[in-house]
Amino acid sequence: MVPAEQLFAPLFQCIEGGEQHQRMPLVLGPDTPFRPYLEIAYALRSCLEQRARHDYLVQRLRPHVDVIIGTLPPGLQAHGLLPRSAPPADFRPLEQISDAALRAWLIEDGGMIYGELQQDELARYFAAIRPYVAPGGVMVDLGSGLGKVVLSAALSLPFQRCIGVELLGYRHRLAVQRSQHLLALARQELARLATQQPLSATTALLLPSGVHSTLSHLIELPSRIAFIEADMFRVELRGASLVFLYSTCFGPLMAALAHKLAGELQQGALVSTTTYPLQHPAFRLLQHFPAGTLAWTSVFLYQRYGDWDGAALDAAPSAYQPDPAEWEARLRAELAAR
Repeated sequence: MVPAEQLFAPLFQCIEGGEQHQRMPLVLGPDTPFRPYLEIAYALRSCLEQRARHDYLVQRLRPHVDVIIGTLPPGLQAHGLLPRSAPPADFRPLEQISDAALRAWLIEDGGMIYGELQQDELARYFAAIRPYVAPGGVMVDLGSGLGKVVLSAALSLPFQRCIGVELLGYRHRLAVQRSQHLLALARQELARLATQQPLSATTALLLPSGVHSTLSHLIELPSRIAFIEADMFRVELRGASLVFLYSTCFGPLMAALAHKLAGELQQGALVSTTTYPLQHPAFRLLQHFPAGTLAWTSVFLYQRYGDWDGAALDAAPSAYQPDPAEWEARLRAELAAR
């Protein structure tokens, strides 16, 4: 049997460090799909940069505190994705933006925050879900960022295919680069081992999650990994056996995501979320791992189960319910310090 620890350690190491990546501003052009997002972002930033308009900014944001991650919306902060260039002349001021459009922007903005689990957290996660994952199947990470979960899944468990779906182009490109690096290193490691012992596709291999497999698991790695640049709401999920959501910043999106997953996933398919539960009658909870057990935040594992006629459901109240007065006090203090 191949010495798994010696083989896998450098592979996992090469996909570390994504949380330190440089954020790239969105490109402002006539064909960018983010033009509606950028118009509202510029309108908000204009209010932020003019002290005389701070009261109006607070007034417009306060009704939507339940969909704002933190105090000041992340897209308006220094590490946000808004270009520093001046807005086009045809972009509207905030006074001409409706409350519905502003709320939709705040939800979209929260979904653009980047976060990832540490490798030790992912190792515990894959070991914990191993009893529920049958060999083969398709794993899909919605909001896959730099691809760490997808690549770790492809190494850790015997999925037939692991797919990452990411909306932001620069993150998608970094994920592809990270994948290429991993594949090149895997080829090098296999070549190195081949000089030490006879190897074949049927050579026994113990995966990091504890699953017994063969060396074909690594030999076929290039065909088992894929990344797609797309909106997660526009990707078909009917063939997925496990959908992973690092949903810590997806609180306002959870109801819509649950509806999509319930309508597209096959009976028995698994869904994993972080921080926020999946509140939908089409799913039953298999495991809840409290914060501090598998990861820094809560992790939930669900299974598509039972009949559901596809009817729309009343939106469940968000688990994120900040006090508007406390939020306003924090924001005003933050604005005063600018």
